[in-house]
Amino acid sequence: IYVKSGTEHDRPIYQERRKFDREEYDDYSMKIPAEIKYSIDLGSWIFVHPKIAKKKQGESGTWLLRSPETKEYDLLNVEGEWNIWFGLIDATYLTYSCTECNDDTDCNLNGECSVDGECKCYVEEETSYLGPNCEVKLKDKCHTIVADSMNLTWSIYRFSQGPGLPADTLFEVYNRPIYVNVEGLPTEEGHFYWLLYTGSRWKYYGGNYQALNLTEMDVGFFVVNYHAFWDGAFSPTPYDDFVIISDPTNEDSPVGVDWFQVTAWGDQFGPFGALTPLQEDGMGIFGCAGKNVSEGK
Repeated sequence: IYVKSGTEHDRPIYQERRKFDREEYDDYSMKIPAEIKYSIDLGSWIFVHPKIAKKKQGESGTWLLRSPETKEYDLLNVEGEWNIWFGLIDATYLTYSCTECNDDTDCNLNGECSVDGECKCYVEEETSYLGPNCEVKLKDKCHTIVADSMNLTWSIYRFSQGPGLPADTLFEVYNRPIYVNVEGLPTEEGHFYWLLYTGSRWKYYGGNYQALNLTEMDVGFFVVNYHAFWDGAFSPTPYDDFVIISDPTNEDSPVGVDWFQVTAWGDQFGPFGALTPLQEDGMGIFGCAGKNVSEGK
């Protein structure tokens, strides 16, 4: 999600927001947001980040994405191929849309468009909806998921945002719930095990925060300010004890998605390393197991 944060050259500047709640990153998170803005020098809309650049000076060396040349004032009206830089320059197509709704169809009919242009997603008897346009479906029967072949059970998690407040805030990033292990893995104090969506893949995160001299508050701070790229989701290393990731997917949950363990690293492999399947091709390892068993804990 990118939110208008100012103007430049009579056009809006859009700034990246948190993946947890679409608010600004906390100052202490050390996360510097990316921006989408218009470049007079290039005559194009560009996607930039101050910590990633092809050259040290000038907008011609800072863009990571660049639109076709245009004088368009409205980003949503820009059409055609964009250029993308990832060590070399290639062509790509972008899809983007306004999250502000005009009517219920902009909420995918899974929510109600409020007078302030925000989708209020429905919570129905067997399904609730997530995302700025209520585009993600969370079925009650998938509040808990199991990997029968591994004897592991995972559940969504809801927490309270303060003393005396109800435990009704969903633990989520990238508009997907975070699944926490509730059965099958060690339960020593300080351990955590999550299945977390990174924007393109699901990934397993696990460890002991006490061994890292962290507190539960530190762990919560990490989730609230989580960013897949800056938190290393796309760059596992041999120092990571155990890395498992899913196939690329837009699915609403880990169910029905194939998973892999990273078993070797090297230039001869893909960006994640050597991926060893954890199941037969197309079989997935997770299935829905019913209503959540850990809500409110």
